Amino acid sequence: MDKKLGDGRPLDMSAVKVQVRRRQLLAQYDGDPIRAQIGLERIINGNDLDSVNYLLKGVRASRAVCRIQLNDANSNLVGYASGFLIGPGVLITNHHVFGAAQDAANSIADFDYELDIDGQERASVHFGFEPAKLFYTNDKLDYSVVAVAPASRNGGRNLSDWGWLPLNGDPGKGDPGEYLTIIQHPGGQTKQICVRENKLLKYFGDFVWYMTDTTSGSSGSPAFNRFWQVIALHHSGVPKKNAKGEILCIDGTVWNQTKDESLIDWIANEGARVSSIVADLNASMGSHPLVKAALESGERAQAPIESSVMAPIAAKHECAEMWIEDDGDKASLVVPLRIPIELRRLAATSPKASVRPVETGKTDVIPAPALDALSVEAVTIDQTTLGSRPGYQPNFLGSGKLSVPLPKIPASLKSQVATLKGKAAQSELKYFNYSVVMNKVRKLAFFSVVNIDASQQLDVGRRMGDAWFVDPRIETEFQIDNDFYGRQSTFEADRTANPFDRGHLVRRLDATWGSSVDEAKEHGNDSFHFTNCSPQFYSFNQGRRLWAGLEDYTRDTLLRNREKGIVMNGPIFDGPDAEGDQLPDPNAPAHTDPKFGGIPIPKYFWKILITKEEGELKILAFIVSQRNLILNIDRIEERLTAEDVKVFQVSVADIAKLTQLDFGPLMDADKEEAATVGARRIESFSDIRI
Repeated sequence: MDKKLGDGRPLDMSAVKVQVRRRQLLAQYDGDPIRAQIGLERIINGNDLDSVNYLLKGVRASRAVCRIQLNDANSNLVGYASGFLIGPGVLITNHHVFGAAQDAANSIADFDYELDIDGQERASVHFGFEPAKLFYTNDKLDYSVVAVAPASRNGGRNLSDWGWLPLNGDPGKGDPGEYLTIIQHPGGQTKQICVRENKLLKYFGDFVWYMTDTTSGSSGSPAFNRFWQVIALHHSGVPKKNAKGEILCIDGTVWNQTKDESLIDWIANEGARVSSIVADLNASMGSHPLVKAALESGERAQAPIESSVMAPIAAKHECAEMWIEDDGDKASLVVPLRIPIELRRLAATSPKASVRPVETGKTDVIPAPALDALSVEAVTIDQTTLGSRPGYQPNFLGSGKLSVPLPKIPASLKSQVATLKGKAAQSELKYFNYSVVMNKVRKLAFFSVVNIDASQQLDVGRRMGDAWFVDPRIETEFQIDNDFYGRQSTFEADRTANPFDRGHLVRRLDATWGSSVDEAKEHGNDSFHFTNCSPQFYSFNQGRRLWAGLEDYTRDTLLRNREKGIVMNGPIFDGPDAEGDQLPDPNAPAHTDPKFGGIPIPKYFWKILITKEEGELKILAFIVSQRNLILNIDRIEERLTAEDVKVFQVSVADIAKLTQLDFGPLMDADKEEAATVGARRIESFSDIRI
């Protein structure tokens, strides 16, 4: 038996995580504390046993899932996808399925396109879409919501008969290592379910990766946790790539558009997190009556299980050909009456129908769908021009008292500064929009500082791959590279071999601005140098509400008013120890950082956001702790969650003491914070003082 997490191995959750899951289970079980506790124990202790009604709940959940026939303006069938109802009259699918209202206008939702218990095809029911009533799409999260007609196309059925799957906006409805279930219409075929080999691998910002079998036509499918809560909207596969970011085939060769998609070496599937979708819907369309009703629909999704789906509970009577069917709420005596009729099927309702390929750009156009993720270019860097990079600009916010120079390294640490080859007097590594100064002993940056011009921030699409580059301007031995991080052959939930991500200091999005999309992309790609990288525990680096969330917060603060700003980042080397939820005391003695693979791992990181307001510098300073995640890394297990990360708002003076760096004018600009308020724990962004 596979003893990796999710296969019977206990989950050791933090106290906060246990409380969150208990509340979720109480809601799931209508406030029944006994059933909630049993469910919690099954999650924590890895008990795979469950009540047989788990299957019936799955059947009920499957009713809201439909096949989508994608039709062009002339009502020609061009492909298939999946979708599901999320509220009264509201369906969700992918943006790459319905990128515009017109895409939905002529398409059809097929409900009950599935096999019954005897393997016979059920009579599917067809509904039209009403995008004029509601249509909203988000290309970044790759989802679209659209209104569905309340009555079937022949007028004989009501959409409400199929119920819906409510969207719960709470994050953390699944843990790495738990198993997911996806209900889908792969390749336009009858409804299918994947219940094996479908482990949740990792959270990746607004997305989640899982090892589940899906195929073309599965886009728009719901991914469920074991309590039949939707945690993600499936949208694409994650292909294996080489060091250049090129897609690889199963045989190791490079894939290109001339080859069939089935030849790609897929390492995972990816879905948009429901918590991110709900947050976006609330912000963008929360006042729309249909969206509001969907988001407030709660558990009113309980659609009855039709008797024709169920197996006969009693054997058929030998003489009368009658039997009893039980749908869980009531029993019925069934006496079949068969009247032969002539039935003419339209070609468009069969997955074997002839399909005319068109250039739609959709992921699920059959027979040769294009992959949405493949349209994104790989990370590439022209290192032949590194010598001409402009680097960080101290006068970015203004001159005089608005000038922000790079932090200064004290004389006691000068011997640890990495200098450029052949230029012993130079230590600043200049890149597009940012600069770095390296500690050659720790092989990490003392600091990384970026200029951000929100008025020139451009959407360059999602990056493909995670290719990183050694900077040739300093010795390779002064940089932590892939000899440490390694190259995982799969993104498995069990990351005991190396639980550390390549954590950006200056992140790609902060540097991604310029006068054109190509220029902005080039600038953002420059952030993929190992000099701008630090080992961060995977849940620390990916925690949307913590480190990654803080990055979003600082960037969104600038984008709100399209203003300029500066962000400084860096690790704290051998910072003082601090137990539990405590901030490390800047005046306490140093505490040696723990090692993993021979590399000391920083317990803490610092971040400073600098803007200007009414001609003065405005400062926000933070310390983020991964101490609880790494203190015992000699015995790390895949059990720790992002809730173990601590975030503190502090003064620049606190950071100066912990790092020994001289922040110059920032100390004066931040005197009020240091003198009057002091450091404190940040639980949510509303706790941040501006």
